[in-house]
Amino acid sequence: MHFTAALFVNTACIMCIIISTLQGRVEPTAVIARDVNETEMFYYEIRPELFNWTNGADSRFVFTPSLQNYPDLLYWIYYKFDGKNRHGYLYGTPPADSSDRKILLDINGLNKKTYQIETQVIQLNILEKSEYATNEVRFKINNLNVEDMFHEERIPYLLDIFRQNLWLGSKENLYVTFLASASDLGQRLPLDPNDTEGVIVNLGSSSNFSTMLYDLEKEISPLQKMNKCPKDFKRTSVERYFRANGFNLDWCSFKLVELPIIDQNKTINVQDKLSSTKHAEENVWELMESLQYTQSMHTNASKLIITLLIFVIFVILITFSIGVFRWHKKVIFLKKLNKI
Repeated sequence: MHFTAALFVNTACIMCIIISTLQGRVEPTAVIARDVNETEMFYYEIRPELFNWTNGADSRFVFTPSLQNYPDLLYWIYYKFDGKNRHGYLYGTPPADSSDRKILLDINGLNKKTYQIETQVIQLNILEKSEYATNEVRFKINNLNVEDMFHEERIPYLLDIFRQNLWLGSKENLYVTFLASASDLGQRLPLDPNDTEGVIVNLGSSSNFSTMLYDLEKEISPLQKMNKCPKDFKRTSVERYFRANGFNLDWCSFKLVELPIIDQNKTINVQDKLSSTKHAEENVWELMESLQYTQSMHTNASKLIITLLIFVIFVILITFSIGVFRWHKKVIFLKKLNKI
């Protein structure tokens, strides 16, 4: 009896210690503020050091971001985890009509080596853009994943290609208006896990399109009529700028788009909002048109292969049946001949 009571008391004490410890660990530290601009893509890197953890070779972490007091993120905020460096990435583009200028995000971190839990709060301060983009270049990068875009100054390198070579008038106001993984927009994941998914990128500026961009659009216009875009098409006159910086573009997805004008005083009428929504939808589906060409070709090829297999099997069965029938007929004939 005494042993049972003592065991119960010890167990209760241990549970209280564990609960109190966990409660103490999940309390967030000071809020980290980050300023972001409307219509401009931002990203925030979630490192283990954010929770005072050491990122060792055998370390394993899980980060779960969400809108504070809600189970998920806002529709325009995405999250990706990079297993190579064990960092997480929050990214997205604040819309122009954001009513809430301060957004609080909870980042829950789990150290799977020690099972320690920590929480960090990120505050996004959405600022008005001084000058909105009126023109946009849209394209897909084949050889990268979306998390790769946040490594090694890749985004500045990409912007510099346009600022210094293709769109000189955009030097002062070119920025990324949209960034997403091709799989998030509906493209199938690659069969080989080691293959890249591809990244959809939109670059916007208030400057007019350059003559060089119009010439490039005209140059690649025959590609948009193809059912399947060549994955390693390298014959554009500007290919060298991208290849030198490690970008392999899908030229079938390259588009120049004029955006609806957003008033600085934010007095957008209903028609403007409908137009803006329409362009936002086109932003996704126009880019997916070229991606779906490849998918449709794979689907058609698969259907053709299955049809051929069925036909071959049918022919084999018919041939086998005829052979069996002839063999059976011959056996009967020989039996009758023996009786005679």
